[in-house]
Amino acid sequence: MIISKTPYRIPLAGGGTDIDFYYKKKGGLFITCTFDQGIYVSVSERQIDKKILIQTTDTQFCYSVKRVKHEIIREALKYFGIKNKIQINCFSTLPTQSGLGTSSALIVGLIKALSKLKRKNLSNKQIVQIAYKIERITLGYKGGWQDQIASTFGGVLKVNISKKGGFQVKKLKLQKKTIRKINNHLVLVFTNEIRDSSKIINSQNKEQNINYYDEIKNFVPIINSAILKGDYNLIGKIFHKHWLIKKKLSNKISSNSIDNIYLKLLKEKSIVGGKIIGAGGGGFFLIVTKNLKKTVKFLKKKNFNFSKINIETEGSKVISS
Repeated sequence: MIISKTPYRIPLAGGGTDIDFYYKKKGGLFITCTFDQGIYVSVSERQIDKKILIQTTDTQFCYSVKRVKHEIIREALKYFGIKNKIQINCFSTLPTQSGLGTSSALIVGLIKALSKLKRKNLSNKQIVQIAYKIERITLGYKGGWQDQIASTFGGVLKVNISKKGGFQVKKLKLQKKTIRKINNHLVLVFTNEIRDSSKIINSQNKEQNINYYDEIKNFVPIINSAILKGDYNLIGKIFHKHWLIKKKLSNKISSNSIDNIYLKLLKEKSIVGGKIIGAGGGGFFLIVTKNLKKTVKFLKKKNFNFSKINIETEGSKVISS
């Protein structure tokens, strides 16, 4: 049995400039990071029969890859030429469809495990390109390059996307004490809403939003500097500004309930600011706090579901084979 472990990602600045409508005009630029939550994928060949067994939140037995209901798993199997005699199990540590790049993490984790099974040595760049092709082109899921790159490379990354779709990845070198400092000031707060990111991206008026994405991209050098210094206060203030701009991209990105959650969070004086991560419409707020203990006490008192964060320095990897 081969088991891969793939981290989820958190966009820090420049999110959305990696989508083709923007980077083909102006080039994309973003900073993202992975953290200690993600997805485990196990694959193994069936020795007794030729069945395919897929276990996610649902379980399916079938005899042909064409009949696999899970689109991502089906297309990954097709890519590697696997027709039957395979068993795949997936386990996510946080809710899917929640803005954490979960579908891309699944694809990357599958590619990592299946390439090991088929004895194919793939570079990180090749894994990203295969994942992007399956998710964005074959399946038509809307989005950009950020999720596949983050889950594959891992760590805190600054990424440039050329107008032709080429990408350059730079891993920011942070001191351990700086990482610990940032970890102690970030919290994910769940809105208790999941959503279809493709629908939210489709709802945007792309031409009208170009200027907003210019503003979002301009936050990248500021966040880059703040991260290297561990300046969580500045990060929180930029997140707040980012959220106010992001809400202008589409009326589906926020809602009365989401706005109310954010206003309630800001009433706690230890919270500097935050933003919805991913496409919006639900999922998680990433908030920055001056005092983690006070914020956690507040979140528990107000019955918020939340998760602390520890930045993950590694990308997708095989942990058992």
